[in-house]
Amino acid sequence: MEAAIELVAEHGWERVTTRQIARRARSNQALINYHFGSKEGLLRAALESALREGFQAPLQAMLEAPSFVDGCVALITEMAAMDQAEPIVRFSMEALSRAPRDEELRRIMANLLTELRTLIATGIAEAQARGEIPAGIDPAGTATLLGGVFDGLGLHLLVDPSLDAAPAARAVRTLLTGTKENA
Repeated sequence: MEAAIELVAEHGWERVTTRQIARRARSNQALINYHFGSKEGLLRAALESALREGFQAPLQAMLEAPSFVDGCVALITEMAAMDQAEPIVRFSMEALSRAPRDEELRRIMANLLTELRTLIATGIAEAQARGEIPAGIDPAGTATLLGGVFDGLGLHLLVDPSLDAAPAARAVRTLLTGTKENA
């Protein structure tokens, strides 16, 4: 899977072959079909694994922060610190662009995004119970909005690595708390 991620990041989803993947992995091409059924099966499995493992650090930063709001800011900070040239980042973008034409890939990504939105909504509800976030904020709706913000910010950072994410982090804090943080 690691070889597949690297090659897709280098050449694109469509241009990668099982032969190239096997060569890079120093493996037998037949093993790809045996274990994954096809190149597409391998790339889908690699995507799910890559997204879970590769974006674990930003999610951990969010979950381990002293408060939910601080966690969202930490997530943005971690995203901004990610090397946009990393194979996992490019591989993820390749998969994202392919998902509208690949029902199975879309399902995998939708499930992962649903997990993320649920995690965020739960964090919001718990933060509301602790008094960190106003009670009037809808956890599910705000989780969907924040998921879009995080995805969109990731795309902006991919296209423009010089982007300063700090103002976005302050804006998320203001959105969630209703109070403006000093710049």
